[in-house]
Amino acid sequence: MANLNMFTVGADPEIFVKQKGKAVSAHGLVEGDKKNPLKTSKGAVQVDGMALEFNIDPVSAGDFESFNKNIVQTVKDLRTLVGSDYNFNPSPVQEFDADYLEAQPEEAKELGCDPDFNAYTLEENPMPDGTRNFRTGAGHIHIGWGSDIPVDNQDHFEICANFIKFMDATVGMAMTVIDQDPRRRELYGKAGAFRPKSYGVEYRTPSNVWITSKDKRKMIFFFVQQGILAAGSGYTTQEYYRRYFTDVENIDEKVQNIINSGDAQGAYDFLFKTAYLPPEFSRLLKESL
Repeated sequence: MANLNMFTVGADPEIFVKQKGKAVSAHGLVEGDKKNPLKTSKGAVQVDGMALEFNIDPVSAGDFESFNKNIVQTVKDLRTLVGSDYNFNPSPVQEFDADYLEAQPEEAKELGCDPDFNAYTLEENPMPDGTRNFRTGAGHIHIGWGSDIPVDNQDHFEICANFIKFMDATVGMAMTVIDQDPRRRELYGKAGAFRPKSYGVEYRTPSNVWITSKDKRKMIFFFVQQGILAAGSGYTTQEYYRRYFTDVENIDEKVQNIINSGDAQGAYDFLFKTAYLPPEFSRLLKESL
């Protein structure tokens, strides 16, 4: 059984910006960018395309309160940097006027940077379509268990892929219930999206919906913990879920179909069958159905 204190959890959510009620580009609002994030007291901030992104310092996977404090403080720091003329919009999808979008500099319109991968096929995910008149807000989660791991090491890559399948079966299912806007998955966020990291893995399926309240942050952190414990069992997803399903040969396909189709009821039923749901999280999930 995995020891949660041997793992770290971080995140790099994206949020949109409005000025006088209208969605505007975040380009130029803060000094940080992808290559050189601007350090803050509990993380860092940067511009990412049309949105703002903030990265929090990682914490122990057993310490939700520090995780939550880092998010709250980094958003507070970001508000100070941006100024009072702008409001934040932590939405998974933000539409922009087509002419306004076209007038933006290329670095603001650009979608995607380094490729991410599909945990089920082990292949690169296709680049998103940058011609769409909306942009999406991610809520990527980073799980660490080491340091200086070569990201191109095949063993590490496969460990990450197996790990992400458990994240799909826990965090991904919860996200499917609380984020029922299908448009983000047209560009990003399908099941199994990940990048191997030198410290562990980045789970790229979640949108930013989970950052919008402490209750949601607490619930998603709980499901991250459940995914860590399940992945730390040493089993594959087929082996692990044998106790819950008779047709385990299709478990990975079942999980992908639920997430990629946005089947909120199917996701809730999966969680109810495979995980202990504390009453507060069960209630939150039911309210989202």
